[in-house]
Amino acid sequence: MKNNVRNEQGLTLIELLVTIVLFSIIGYMAYYVLINGLNTEKKIRTETLVRDEADLVMSQIVKELYPLTADKLTEVKGSSSSMLQYKNGSTTKAIGFSGDTAYIDGTPLHSADYDLTGSEITLKGSSVQIDLIIKSKKIDKPLNLKSQFGLLGGK
Repeated sequence: MKNNVRNEQGLTLIELLVTIVLFSIIGYMAYYVLINGLNTEKKIRTETLVRDEADLVMSQIVKELYPLTADKLTEVKGSSSSMLQYKNGSTTKAIGFSGDTAYIDGTPLHSADYDLTGSEITLKGSSVQIDLIIKSKKIDKPLNLKSQFGLLGGK
């Protein structure tokens, strides 16, 4: 009878508790790494969308202004607007920023999810400087982009 008791193999309560605690610690660490990775991915995705939107706005403005000559452009500044105007035949077109939106001839260039308050477009001799400040409603930190390019013809 004594041999049977010695050969019985099993786990004691202490061994079970130690195993549960170790698996809990490993599970918590895996959960933390997973959640941290998902939050980082979400932040990077949002920042990429903001950069894509800024690139879209900047490229549309540059595409519109690049073929123009500097002597046909005039700068128009208001309390919450920064625009460049030029004559296209008998019509006048305006390009720039008003309030929190970028416009080309009255047409918004970006989604309403983004705020461009503080952005400016200025004429400096025969070049155009664009200071783009874009904020998303999903992140607090604004993205600042600056671009300057030359135009044909001087003032």
